Amino acid sequence: MRYYHSISLFGRSFSVKIVNEKVFNISFLAVKKPSKETVGMTSRCRDGKHVLFFDFDGLNVDEIREELSYLQGYYGLSDFFVFKNDFEDSFHAVCLDKFTLYDAIEIISNSSADRGFKKAPILFRQKRWVLRVAPKGNRKKPIFFGKIASKVNNNQISTAHRLFLNYHYGTNIPKKKNEDGLDASVGLCGYNTGSNC
Repeated sequence: MRYYHSISLFGRSFSVKIVNEKVFNISFLAVKKPSKETVGMTSRCRDGKHVLFFDFDGLNVDEIREELSYLQGYYGLSDFFVFKNDFEDSFHAVCLDKFTLYDAIEIISNSSADRGFKKAPILFRQKRWVLRVAPKGNRKKPIFFGKIASKVNNNQISTAHRLFLNYHYGTNIPKKKNEDGLDASVGLCGYNTGSNC
């Protein structure tokens, strides 16, 4: 038995979720109802695997570089591509290596990325991460900031995400030998978000 219900009251969203007959799980999540419309790219690939997305707030670029370099060494990850938001110490990072959902959750969870962002595929029905790629209200879209290079290139790479970053941000990421060849478009989704996201 699966049941999901969400209501809005006084600008807050409340959710009730029952997982199945053996597990009874009710969770209440009270958040301010987001009001700004925008568009984001999703982490999910056509074969059900995910590239790695990170959303950092409150870390400067040197701290992000150190952390992502550590993750590259620990998990054997390839290059990271970093994008700057128009708030101070607000960055996105993408690694094109592909992983199953729960392997990606483990890697992203071992970072200093935003706590809510890390848990998004578990908390919401859309089992994927989303990074904003469009303006939102008065805020500009993120801009390409730089690359954190890696000497490792062992994992399969998402062709679709590489092509999207090249087209949308002008990143000039060259084709890799271990790409998946699935060059269908990256999933995009429109969503509402808070004014400071």
